[in-house]
Amino acid sequence: MIFDLHIHSKYSGDCAIEPATILKVAKKRGLDGIAVTDHLTIRGGVETRTLNNDPDFLVIVGAEVETSNREDLIGLFLEEDIESRNAADVITEIKAQEGVVFWAHPFRFGKNLLRGDAIEQLDLIEAFNSKTSASRNELAKQLAREYDKPIIGTSDAHQPFEIGNGKTLVGGSGFGTIKEALASGKTQIADAHLSYDYLNDMR
Repeated sequence: MIFDLHIHSKYSGDCAIEPATILKVAKKRGLDGIAVTDHLTIRGGVETRTLNNDPDFLVIVGAEVETSNREDLIGLFLEEDIESRNAADVITEIKAQEGVVFWAHPFRFGKNLLRGDAIEQLDLIEAFNSKTSASRNELAKQLAREYDKPIIGTSDAHQPFEIGNGKTLVGGSGFGTIKEALASGKTQIADAHLSYDYLNDMR
């Protein structure tokens, strides 16, 4: 099944997309599911999940947390906001909710790198982000190989037309197995289109 696992809604503060619009565009793009991962809140994911009445489409509730050291970690399958800001504690808090955790755009300009012991605790690494330059995405792929971590591709959409610019093929026999498939790394990047005019890397 094909997912975009990193999408923002109006609850992120730097985005104006309505949850209903996310659903409409994602389905039009042929996705089987999405993760709504707003900055520091699950509110957008919860609202999008509530609005979804399509049994053939899965909405995963998530959140993106910038740590005190400026690393961005994303938790999926969350039911509560993540309160910690220390990287190790963020990972622990996500897993305490039986969530899946991945490192978003590891080499994006202005961000810092996780310590090796924290990387070991990750489930996945975002090796393609449509708003991060190709060279920095390649560094993320190399890092994933170094630590033997499964990879995913995402859009990091902040505008409707960006949804689906990065896609992940998730192995599984149905929506009930998606969490297990992600946690066990049954993933591969399925599609990758940079949002050239909206890259977040400044140099």
